[in-house]
Amino acid sequence: MFIPISVDDFIKEHLENFPGENEKVLRVRLEEALANYKRNVKCNCGNDIWVVGAVTVWDSCFSCITGKKHPAGDYEIDSAIEKRDKYGRRHIDEMDPLKIAGMFDDEGYEINPDSITKPSLCLVCLKNIDPDWEEELLCNLNRNDQADDKEFKCGAFEKL
Repeated sequence: MFIPISVDDFIKEHLENFPGENEKVLRVRLEEALANYKRNVKCNCGNDIWVVGAVTVWDSCFSCITGKKHPAGDYEIDSAIEKRDKYGRRHIDEMDPLKIAGMFDDEGYEINPDSITKPSLCLVCLKNIDPDWEEELLCNLNRNDQADDKEFKCGAFEKL
C-alpha cells in the first residue's frame, strides 16, 4: 500500500536523502509528473504513472520502475492516491465517465491486459495465434478470472 505524502514533505524527504539535488528542479519535475497524472497520462504498459517515481523515470508506473506488482510502504503524492486502491488499481466509479475504456473485473477495477499471465495451456491453443481482438479479449478475461486458481480451465480451448 502506498504511504501518502504531501508535495512539500516529499521534497523535504527527497532532499535529505539526495542533498545534491536542486530543490527548484525537483519541484518542477514533481509538479509536472503530478500534472501528467491528473491529465491521465499513462505508462507505456497502460497503468497510471507513479508520480513519485516519475520524478526520476518520466511517466512510468510503479511496476515498470520497481519491478514489483504492489507497493509495500512506498511513498506516493497524496492527491495521486485518491484514484487508486491499496493495490494501485483504479475503480470504474472513480474514473471520468468520458474516459472509461478497457477491461474491468467483477468488482469494477481496471484490468491491464499486459499484466495478465498466460497459462501454458494457452500456448498450445489455436486461439493464441488468432488475430481476432474479440477472442483475445475473452481469453484475457478468462485468464484474469482464473489468475489465482491452481488449475486453468478453458471451454474455448482448441489444440494446435
